[in-house]
Amino acid sequence: MVAALGTMLVGAAGFALDAGLYYAGSRDLRAATEAAALAAAMYPAQATARAQDSLSRNGYDPTTLRSVELGRYCPDAALPAQQRFDPSLTRCPGNGVVNAVRIRTDKPSRQFFTRVLGGADPIPDLAASATAARIDEAGVGVSSGVLTVTNSLVNSVNDLLGALLGIQLQLNAADVQTLMTGYVDAGRFFDALASRVGESGTYSDLTSRSVGLRDLLLAAAAVADQPATAATLTLVAGRVNNSYSVPLQGLFGLGVWRNMPVGEADEQPGLRAGLNAYQLFAFAVQAGEGAIHLSDAVSWVVAGSTVRIAAVATGPLDRPRFSFGPAGETSASTSALRMQLNLGLNLSILGVGVDSVPVLIDIAAARAEISAIDCANTAEQARDSRVSVLASSGLVNAYIGRAPANAMSRPMPPLSASDVAPARILNVLNLITVDARAVAQPVMGNSGTLTFGPGGQGMIGRPGAPGSPASIGNGSQLGPLLTSLTSSLTASNGLQVKALDLCVWPLCDTSGVRAQLLGGITAPLAGLVGTTADPLLDNLLTALGIQLGNTTVWVTGVRCGVPVLI
Repeated sequence: MVAALGTMLVGAAGFALDAGLYYAGSRDLRAATEAAALAAAMYPAQATARAQDSLSRNGYDPTTLRSVELGRYCPDAALPAQQRFDPSLTRCPGNGVVNAVRIRTDKPSRQFFTRVLGGADPIPDLAASATAARIDEAGVGVSSGVLTVTNSLVNSVNDLLGALLGIQLQLNAADVQTLMTGYVDAGRFFDALASRVGESGTYSDLTSRSVGLRDLLLAAAAVADQPATAATLTLVAGRVNNSYSVPLQGLFGLGVWRNMPVGEADEQPGLRAGLNAYQLFAFAVQAGEGAIHLSDAVSWVVAGSTVRIAAVATGPLDRPRFSFGPAGETSASTSALRMQLNLGLNLSILGVGVDSVPVLIDIAAARAEISAIDCANTAEQARDSRVSVLASSGLVNAYIGRAPANAMSRPMPPLSASDVAPARILNVLNLITVDARAVAQPVMGNSGTLTFGPGGQGMIGRPGAPGSPASIGNGSQLGPLLTSLTSSLTASNGLQVKALDLCVWPLCDTSGVRAQLLGGITAPLAGLVGTTADPLLDNLLTALGIQLGNTTVWVTGVRCGVPVLI
């Protein structure tokens, strides 16, 4: 019995040993093959030699390498990973230059018992394959152009952001100026934030969380480029409540860095890019669930009329505000925004004041997408490389009238001209009533390619040196918006003045009433969306990081030759 069962026991033990050696060998060969693919992808022209050298340094005979295939990486996040390698160089967009390598290796597995089985041996030879690409990456951010810091802009920042936070923000002009010209190191900011909130996973894990606004600001202050920036961020952090939760997922896109463990910002490939301090603060406030009903917070006098912001609504955070990654799959955008304004006209029509003319302004998201990264073959790649960004400024539309009840909900629903009904803006003893409805022809934003680097419209930034932005579109495009809105208001179905049949002159002569109202409405609208150097609405929207008809793009850093497995 012992002899009979012993044979089976020895056979089982031998098979278990060989199977264990096979799985261990497969794991080691796969790791060595991936390392060889990464080494080969750095210099595809020398892919075979570099792959063999890498295998030798990891203890494998160079003959383990069976094949080397060159191709191009498709930077298309919609494609499955296995379809992103294009050996034909025809399917992927770009310049057709080889930037990816696929290698295959194999070797006999170590066997002790199962080898005696010959053709019945169930243990196969070891084999592995890996595909790697050299990914050139850059960081991109989108904002409005930074206006000159004036008292009006400072008031807008305090009123709007303070109202969203539910506090008295009380920043002065120097504070706003310091934030708008200050930067923080992106990678070190993520590391500092991970430490504050106790995140020990990857950068993707961190940016999938929601964090307290105070923690976010203190982490930014810890890695600010200038002591003044750090001091102002710390000051703001002391005035906000850490219970104000900020979801990070809508703010950042991390590209290939997303799978790196937190704490490795200075490792290769590191997160060497900058973030504008004001944009980080303003976009973080908008990302939270702050109160957006601002009727008691913001009120100005423009062209002899009172302008009050009744509500602000934003669209879904479908794209990050700051993004880092390769060309073709790295983009950023501002949020879509809808503002409901009430114009209180300082007019008295037959002894009755015009309290509120409802105006809605829709601003579609401005977008920027990295379309090409041309790395220089010099020792100063960060200085000499060029980054191309396809930028588009958002569509702008405006309405006068009564919008649907859910128009200002969050995220805001789509709104079309047919959804806007006439709004009653004047009632004189039920004898004369005035209804107003107007729809502006949309002002289309511009689009085009901006180049950053030597000879381009902007310069590439890096931690401690923000570079210079480039813009597309400008506020002067708003002239047609005002013209078409006024034209729509003067149409027969725009401003409707009705009088009862029993009225007597001068009540039945409504032409004077109509003329007064048209002048009273168009004057403050000109102050809001006109072409003045620093109009009120520019200040309001710049406080939120948006400028009508304008997209300002910042390339916050570039990194060449980052090899990744695909």
